[in-house]
Amino acid sequence: MNKDWEEFKKTVKPLKEKNQRPISSHKNKILNTQKIKKPNYPDHSSLLEIKTSNKIYSIEKNTLRKIQKGKIKIDGKLDLHGYNQNESKSKVLNFININFENQKRLLLIITGKGERLSVSDGWKGTGILKENLPKWLKSDILSKKILWFDYAPKNKGGDGAILVYLRKSIK
Repeated sequence: MNKDWEEFKKTVKPLKEKNQRPISSHKNKILNTQKIKKPNYPDHSSLLEIKTSNKIYSIEKNTLRKIQKGKIKIDGKLDLHGYNQNESKSKVLNFININFENQKRLLLIITGKGERLSVSDGWKGTGILKENLPKWLKSDILSKKILWFDYAPKNKGGDGAILVYLRKSIK
């Protein structure tokens, strides 16, 4: 067994950077883009802040309970870590549009918790994306496709992520 271990060590290549971690396939699933219809939308991300909808978001109690308990699976995830506000706005718009067209319902958008404040401020995070994402989701252009959204439960990202439940698209 020791001989096998020595042979194995010879075949392993070290990571290039100190903090680089190997990508595990089960955490970072790459969607097969050939199966997903990607409509070619013009960039209307500037419209996300122009006019907000006064619509009240509501969802059936049973559906909400299933979402909170994790019985409805998340159909798509978007992680906005590392993107600036304009890039994030465009990514959110395209992500919602593509998933709506492909009849995906429950989405998770990860913004992160933002900059950490001190203990006296309650360790709350403040972040541009965290504050603006709800405003973008309430915009006229997206509110027509969204049935409900709220912060994710703790096990899905808590205050640093938002669950979005889309309407059924009519095909």
